[in-house]
Amino acid sequence: MTAPGGQEIEPGKTQKLVVTLSTRYVKGDYTKDIEVENNDPSTPVLKLTIKMKMVEVLGIVPGEILFGTVKPGSLSTRMVTITNKGKDPLTITNISVNPSPVFSVSQQGKTKLEPGKSISVEVRLQPTQRTDSLFGLLHVETDLPNLQSKDARIRARVAAD
Repeated sequence: MTAPGGQEIEPGKTQKLVVTLSTRYVKGDYTKDIEVENNDPSTPVLKLTIKMKMVEVLGIVPGEILFGTVKPGSLSTRMVTITNKGKDPLTITNISVNPSPVFSVSQQGKTKLEPGKSISVEVRLQPTQRTDSLFGLLHVETDLPNLQSKDARIRARVAAD
């Protein structure tokens, strides 16, 4: 068998195979098959199946912030709940929105969240001109090494009347 990089693996020996999977938009149960081609005539292709359950550590509800249709110059707000769904405390290091100043947020500083605890954040929209589609992003940064940030999409339509 040939290892990654073209190295031969001697009979009876092993070679570590590193697989990286993006789980960015995966929730719940997840299964992925990986096929490994080799020179063994009895099993020229080995099928490895990876099964996992993705557990959300930081919840943002709603996951998509919809403002609907608003008028230029008006102020609209939506409440968003951010929850620590993990087993350990975490710190939200920053909350931001983009594009600003069209979108703004009521809280931006550090907040420590114990497991199961939540904070409510007000997302504001104050458009200055008409546009058919307005898209933005609520960006939540944490102190977790494996979840440095999480985003929620923002959508609106700005109409004259």
